[in-house]
Amino acid sequence: MKNNLFFALFISLMFWSACSNDFDVTAPWKDIPVVYGLLDIDKDVHYIRVEKAFLDPDRNAFEVAQIADSLYYANATVQLENITDEQVYTMNRVNGNDPDYQLPRDSGVFARDPSYLYRLSNSEINLEKGDVIGFILDRGDGSPLVTAETVIQGPMTKRTPLGNNLDFVPNLDTDIGWTATEEAKIFDVKLIVKYAEFPKDNPNQFVEKSFEWIWAKGITFNVFANQYVLSKDGSEFYQAMSANIADDPNVERIFNNIDLEINSGGEALEKYINVSLANSGITGSQELPSFSNLSEGMGVFSTTGSLTVQGLNLSSRSRDSLTDGTITKHLNFQ
Repeated sequence: MKNNLFFALFISLMFWSACSNDFDVTAPWKDIPVVYGLLDIDKDVHYIRVEKAFLDPDRNAFEVAQIADSLYYANATVQLENITDEQVYTMNRVNGNDPDYQLPRDSGVFARDPSYLYRLSNSEINLEKGDVIGFILDRGDGSPLVTAETVIQGPMTKRTPLGNNLDFVPNLDTDIGWTATEEAKIFDVKLIVKYAEFPKDNPNQFVEKSFEWIWAKGITFNVFANQYVLSKDGSEFYQAMSANIADDPNVERIFNNIDLEINSGGEALEKYINVSLANSGITGSQELPSFSNLSEGMGVFSTTGSLTVQGLNLSSRSRDSLTDGTITKHLNFQ
């Protein structure tokens, strides 16, 4: 599953909603379906987490969260339906902790073992751009089906930089541009800057290092266009280098390259994040607003996409500025 900024934000918001203490303590006991499902056309396997939260007037929500049997439906059936061609696919329940899957649950409030997920190979469902995919949860106890829909987004492509070089010039914009399909509504953009360093008195003792430079976090665009561009002043690259690399007069450094990563989310995910953040500022209300595209319960069923461009280089003048410029000269890049 995705491990990026706005998806991590999604999980944290869903956690606080699921553990809210603002329930009516006189209400009868009931379970609340909680679903996290993000389908990516480029993934070989799709995973969906299906759990349940509780309204229980007799027990503390944090105590219940530590009981694995209380988190999962014992007899649930989870299916994906390709509404475009009317085919239905049943997902398999697996334990993410098993060595075959290596998808353990992060430490926290909830019980970590087992960590059940529902799994389906893309070779079975063969997602394509524009497919309308339905989610169906049968809890196995006679309750109404829980349903949702999403439209699959297609692959993204890089537009800028036009070649393989990034050019960072102070007081001039450096553009990161890409193309996405209309189903993509929200984006994270980051650069992974990679370099090596070695002691001046031992040039053979190389250590490979890197840091993440966040260009955008959960950004949306007011008007849809297939082509998107984000710009930063070229000086911000050197400021990022200075801020993320420690000053050490005893080492020399060599710049390697930069990887570009762009992640996108569909309309339902964009709405969930934006609605959940609407009142989270200093002047926001104390009650967290909620959004879900499920017919019942909490969470989001949506589409995601990703674009990775590895091994981008610096232009020759950017390398010169990195070595001799006033912002980064102290970092001892060769």
